[in-house]
Amino acid sequence: MLLSKGLVLGSQTQLDELLERGLYVELGLFETHFRSVSAPPLEAIEQKFDPFLIRGSMRLSLNRLLHSLIDALANSVQLLEFAGHVQDYANKDVEAAIAACLLDRQEESRAAAHSLSCAILCSLLAKRLGWPEERQRSLVCAALTMNLGMLDLQQRLLRQATPLTPAQLEQVHAHPEAALAALTNVGVNDSIWREAVRQHHEKPGGKGYPQRLNEPAEEGQLLRLVDVFFARASARADRSPLPPAQIVRALFVEDGQGVCASLVACLVKMIGIYPPGSFVKLANGEIGVVFRNGETQKTPVVASVTNASGIPLMQPVRRDTSREAFVISGTVGSDKVSVGYDLGKLWITNAHH
Repeated sequence: MLLSKGLVLGSQTQLDELLERGLYVELGLFETHFRSVSAPPLEAIEQKFDPFLIRGSMRLSLNRLLHSLIDALANSVQLLEFAGHVQDYANKDVEAAIAACLLDRQEESRAAAHSLSCAILCSLLAKRLGWPEERQRSLVCAALTMNLGMLDLQQRLLRQATPLTPAQLEQVHAHPEAALAALTNVGVNDSIWREAVRQHHEKPGGKGYPQRLNEPAEEGQLLRLVDVFFARASARADRSPLPPAQIVRALFVEDGQGVCASLVACLVKMIGIYPPGSFVKLANGEIGVVFRNGETQKTPVVASVTNASGIPLMQPVRRDTSREAFVISGTVGSDKVSVGYDLGKLWITNAHH
């Protein structure tokens, strides 16, 4: 707020600098932070925590930050600070944070959105595994920066229905090392952060890339599992998103027995069979979005978003899936559901929640 009202910008450079810093603000965030003087004091208004609005703002900030890192205009301190915000956000309302990741349908800056989702889930998992603070933070930083070597390609591939060209395939295989080079360029020397980025496509037994390591480090493996989870959960031009329950089952089959068994088990316990933000079909024919965890993994609290004929409800209806009429009968891909309501509103809570 350094510019006074009515000031005329004197040069294109000033304008460019403002645009670079982010000239625009989400209206909801603005209203939360800069209420008019005549409004009642904040204590009198129940402050609301809107995880979807905050996530949208974080995604735009991260997109700018990652591009600045590539151009060496940002540094590791800024990234560490951002990682701290991600951790605070993830812990404030765990179920809402997971739901916001799975329900993020914005087309712009998908690469940043994917990295943000991975960082949020990595933060929750590392905390649940009881890792020390420093190690948790390093993993979150790695998740945020793992795709620095292919940000623009990642965005393009979302709309590309044809197979990767040889040049694209080469860039994909080289991107862990390219990301590492970008981190070196801005002075990142945290070995856990660096190795997790380098190894996030390695698989035990030398089945991954680029180094074909036999025994990759645990941090990189946790990052790989989370990366695969969100990649499969999001739509691309060449395939539909998979229901999260299906992805969790597949990860269990692929990685649930070997050295990653404890990491997969932690992932399953953390997000459940039916994670918040995923869609399910109920015994009465309605389709609902999983809202909160329930008494058991198989009985989450669901908010029905369509009736039995598939017609969107104007207002979601809460259903207790432990009752016979509302038992979950199957999962539904997010692209198969018509929703007539802003689902983000379901998770808006009072700030003290």
